[in-house]
Amino acid sequence: MRFSEIQKKEVIDIKRGVFLGFVQDATIDTKNGKVELLHVGGGERSSFFEGKGKEVKRVALADIATIGKDIMLVGNKDGN
Repeated sequence: MRFSEIQKKEVIDIKRGVFLGFVQDATIDTKNGKVELLHVGGGERSSFFEGKGKEVKRVALADIATIGKDIMLVGNKDGN
C-alpha cells in the first residue's frame, strides 16, 4: 500500500470511538527502512505545511487493528 493511499483514510480510535484525523506523516527507522509510527492529526485533510500547528498523535504500527477501504482503526487488537 502506498503512503498516499493511507493519507486518504480516516483514523478512528476503536477504544473511545472517536475520529483522530488523517495520517499526516510517518517516522521511519533509517537502519531497516521500516515505518515505526504514523503521525495522525487535524480534523481535515491538509497539506504538509498546513498541519504543523495542529495537535499530532503518534500511532505505532502495532496499534493498528485494521485498514479498510475508507478508514483505519487503531487500538489494541486483543481488546484489552
